[in-house]
Amino acid sequence: MEVGNVDTAPLGTVSLGPSAKLAFSLQNWKGRQLAHVRKFVSTAKYEGFTKSGLAMPGEVLVGVFEALVRLQAEVPGIQGQQYARVTKRGEVDIVISTVPPDDVKALPSVDVREFLDTPAYSGPTKKGIRFGWDKLPEVITLLQTLASRMGKEAKSEPVLFPEARPKWVKDAEEASQTKPSSRDAVLTALLPGGPKAFPADFLDDRKPKVTKLELPAEPIEVAQQSDGKYVVRSHFGFCHAVRNATEGNFILYANLRGQRTVPVPQEMIAIFRAVKAYENYLRELSHSLIQVYERKSGHRPMAEHQAKEIFRSFGLPWVGQS
Repeated sequence: MEVGNVDTAPLGTVSLGPSAKLAFSLQNWKGRQLAHVRKFVSTAKYEGFTKSGLAMPGEVLVGVFEALVRLQAEVPGIQGQQYARVTKRGEVDIVISTVPPDDVKALPSVDVREFLDTPAYSGPTKKGIRFGWDKLPEVITLLQTLASRMGKEAKSEPVLFPEARPKWVKDAEEASQTKPSSRDAVLTALLPGGPKAFPADFLDDRKPKVTKLELPAEPIEVAQQSDGKYVVRSHFGFCHAVRNATEGNFILYANLRGQRTVPVPQEMIAIFRAVKAYENYLRELSHSLIQVYERKSGHRPMAEHQAKEIFRSFGLPWVGQS
């Protein structure tokens, strides 16, 4: 793998386990900026970067990003298959493949690897990365960050004819605005306008009297104290007493959807009805997502994983199947 003249600090990392991670960075190579993804290990025998990794110019980076976004939307089963091929230079392509797991209950892995095609050798090389399917959203996000950064820097360079900039610069700008979920046909079909709002869509038309609660910026949780009473709290000092776990969940569910100011009904019956209706809605939605993803992939663990990822991306609590 090409190594840059200047080894800059990673823009982000993706954990591959307790002793390995992928580091994403931008480095200069003979005056040319390249996106690097390199494997870093930390063991008793060695700590540092390995030879596994990729170095990509802007046009290749955008191509790999786009291919991974399409792959994520495809939701393949556990069978291994070659999915896409991105040309790097004349005799070198980057091939994106899925690799079947050792256990049928596990998820497949994604392999992004340089393939060489010369008279002397044709096939995969050691230059590449491999990661579990569950890491794909993180990898896509960091590649998107690299593409955005490279595109902005290339666009800021003075040129005599701006319209003559390489096409990948515009593609990088578009990639920075891409929402991977917009490519998902299942999500588009089941949630064309996104999920229902909470609590607004689950309070009845009587418009109950509410007390507005201001929440902190950090994550919150519902907890039961030693005296049996419930609170909504954060790990940074915020603590608000609630009447019961259901009222706590009402506040939590609203906060997960991005609300910092939550209108809490004064009547418990309004809270109970809203929470119950919302949880029933979530169960029906998770069941529908799993059902369609399983038909598409033929793999129940993959279907459940994809449904949970959708819930996480929208800030929906996973309440499980009834």
